[in-house]
This record gives sequence, C-alpha cells and structure tokens, in this order.
Amino acid sequence: MATMNILVIGLGYFGESLALELAQMGHQVVGVDKNLEVIQRNAPLLSDAIQMDATNFEALRTLDIPSFDICIVGRGSKLEESVLLSLNLKELGARYIVCKALTDQQRKILERIGANQIVQPERDMGKRLAHMLSPSMEMLDFMDVPGNFGIEEIAAPRGWVDHTLDELQLPSRYGLQVLLIKSGDKFTATPGANLTIREGDILVVFGHNRKLTQFKR
Repeated sequence: MATMNILVIGLGYFGESLALELAQMGHQVVGVDKNLEVIQRNAPLLSDAIQMDATNFEALRTLDIPSFDICIVGRGSKLEESVLLSLNLKELGARYIVCKALTDQQRKILERIGANQIVQPERDMGKRLAHMLSPSMEMLDFMDVPGNFGIEEIAAPRGWVDHTLDELQLPSRYGLQVLLIKSGDKFTATPGANLTIREGDILVVFGHNRKLTQFKR
C-alpha cells in the first residue's frame, strides 16, 4: 500500500478516530483543529497537528493544499462551515476532497460544489446495524452499494451445512450471489456450484436490499 499525505480538518470524534487510524496504517497525516487541547493530545500520534481556524482562507493557504493526496473535512455539524471549507480547499487546488455530511441535503450541496466523496457516518452505521439485527441468522457485516444493493457477510445458516451451492439455488430462490466463502483459513472467491457449505463457513453475498431483507426473514 502506497503511503499518502492526508489532511484532516476537524478532530472531533469522527475526524480524530479517522486521522489516528490512517496514521496507524502508515500514512502521513496532518490534523487541524481550533481546539488547542485536541491538538496537544494528537500531536504525538500524527505527522503534524496544527491549531488553526481552517475556515480562514489565508490560514488554510499556508498548508500547501496541493501537496496532499486527500483532504478530509471532518467538521459537518454546521452546513456553512463544511461548505466554506470545501470551497476554500477547491480554490486552493485540493486534489481529492472527502466531506462528512449529517443530512442528505448537506450531501447534495457538497456534491454540487465539487466534493469528490461524501460520507454520512451516522446514516451508514444505522443502515449497517439495521441489516445486522436479525433474529433468524448471524449477520456479521453489511456494506451499502449504489443502486439500493448491498453486500452482506453472514455465518452459514444451519440448514445450508453439507449442501452444495447448486443444491441451495441461492440466485433463483433468494436473488443472491455468493461472492466469497471463508472456510477456516481458506478463502474461495466466486465459488463454483459444486462447493459444499461446511459448519462455521462465512459467506459474503450480494443482492438487492429488498432481497436481502426478505432472505433474512
């Protein structure tokens, strides 16, 4: 994995956890926040930590924005702040802008002014949890896919054990495709129809969200 230079503006709960994780992954991370206490706490853990009001255009200019591979706007509680930060980053030559949004309206506005990627942590976590709460089977994880599709990681239901994928007929019965199966330490991508499900197997399945919901029921 290539090392990237990443700027994170706003070290609240979301921005701080993201910045620290990126740093642990080996990236060069510069964190910016107005709160001196937050800066002092994170300074030993990041490549650099700077106390600054990043909505100030001239202050932001001193950071040499084009030198960063990714600029992340972790502040999203106030629409005007996230919009101003995104506009300033764009004007200063940011190569790739990631913004946090709290609402769909905020996301649409940030997209229109040129943010490359929008994340909505609360919504995304809520959707993942909703898919993982199932009384009928163990849902391990969920990833949203554009177009109202999803990818879910599930523990093989007891009724599937010792049956082949061909016998289970998942595409026709449930509208699902099996992308990968983890059996012990072995991973099988795009498994064949003759593969037999074993107890303890983990399956990664893809399908329309409506089909995924019906399947869990």
